[in-house]
Amino acid sequence: MDKQEKIKIAITAGIAAVILLILVLVLTLSGGNDSSDDQKLSENIQDYVEGAAGDTSTDNKETPSDDASSEKSNEDEKESDSAVENASTDVLTTTAEMEKAKDTVSGNSFYATDKATLKNVYKSLKIDEEAQLKELSAYWSSDNMTAVRDLTHLERFEAMSYKLSGTNDFFYYGETNGDGKPNGTGLAVYGDDQYYYGQWANGVRSGNGTWISFYPKYSQYVVTEHLYTGQWADDLPNGQGQEHYDYNYDEMNEADYYLQNAIGEFKNGLYNGEMYVITVDKNDDTTEWEGICNNGSWEQVLYTSADSKGKVPYLSQMEDSDRHLYMTIEGAKNNGVRGIIYGGSVKGY
Repeated sequence: MDKQEKIKIAITAGIAAVILLILVLVLTLSGGNDSSDDQKLSENIQDYVEGAAGDTSTDNKETPSDDASSEKSNEDEKESDSAVENASTDVLTTTAEMEKAKDTVSGNSFYATDKATLKNVYKSLKIDEEAQLKELSAYWSSDNMTAVRDLTHLERFEAMSYKLSGTNDFFYYGETNGDGKPNGTGLAVYGDDQYYYGQWANGVRSGNGTWISFYPKYSQYVVTEHLYTGQWADDLPNGQGQEHYDYNYDEMNEADYYLQNAIGEFKNGLYNGEMYVITVDKNDDTTEWEGICNNGSWEQVLYTSADSKGKVPYLSQMEDSDRHLYMTIEGAKNNGVRGIIYGGSVKGY
C-alpha cells in the first residue's frame, strides 16, 4: 500500500468517526428527553393560556355569590317599585294629558284673568255718551248681541269706557227712581271695557242681568270676553247664575285648563254650593266637572288625598267620578267672578 492510499483511508476513517460521534450525541440528547417533556411543555402552555384568561375574569373582579346576586336583584326591584310609586302619585287617576294639565294649572282654579286694559289712544276722539248709550241699549234690549259686540269694539265706545278708567263710577241709560238713581231696567258702562244690562234697585244692580267685560282686539290677550249672567243683589252676583269665558285659541298654551263655564249658586260674586264647571283646552276640547264651593273655597273630594306635590282633588269629572281636577290649596280659595267693578255711582255726561 503506497503512501497516497494510506492518506485516503485515514481521511475516510476520520469522517466516519465524526459521523459516529454526532450520532452518539444525538442519541444521548434524545434519550434524556422523552415525549413526556413535549407533553409537559404543551400542558404548561395550556395552563398559561387558561391562567391568563382567569386573570381577566376572576383576579380583577370578584365573582358575586348567589346571595349577593339575589340582594342586588332585590335592590333593583325596590328601585323599580319606587319609580312606579313616584310616578303614580302624580297621576290624576286618569290620563297623561290630564296629569300634565293638573301639574300646570295656574292662577285661581284655572287660567287667571282680572280685567281688560284699555290704551290711551282716544284723547282726540269726539264722543257722545248719551247717544252711544241709547244706541247700545236698543240693540241689547232686543237681544241683538252680535250688534252689541260690534259696537263695543268700536273706538268711540272704547273711548267712552276709557274716560272712566281708575274709578268705580259708570255712565247710565235707563229707568230711575225719584232720586234719579238707576231703578228698573237699564244699561251701564264702566271703565276697563265693562258693561251691564239688566235690573237695578236704588242705584245698584239687583235682580237679573248680564255683565260683560270685553277685551280690545289690539290687546292680543288670551281672553276675548268674560261675562256673568244671572241673579244680582247689592251690585254683585248673588243667586243662580253662569260665568263664561271666550278665548283667543292662538294665545292659549298646551298646559293649562281654561275655565269656559261655571254654573251654580253665587254669593257676593263667589261660587257657593254645588258647581257645574266646563273647562276647555287649546284644541277646543271640553271637559265637564262638578264640585262643591263654600264662599269661594273648593271642598276636597271625599275619600281622596293630596298628590306628591301637595295638590288636592277638588273637582270630579262628570263622566267618571274617579277622575279629579287637582289644585293647590291657595288656588282653591277665593273663586268667583273676577274683576267686576262695583260700588260706584252714576257719572254725569
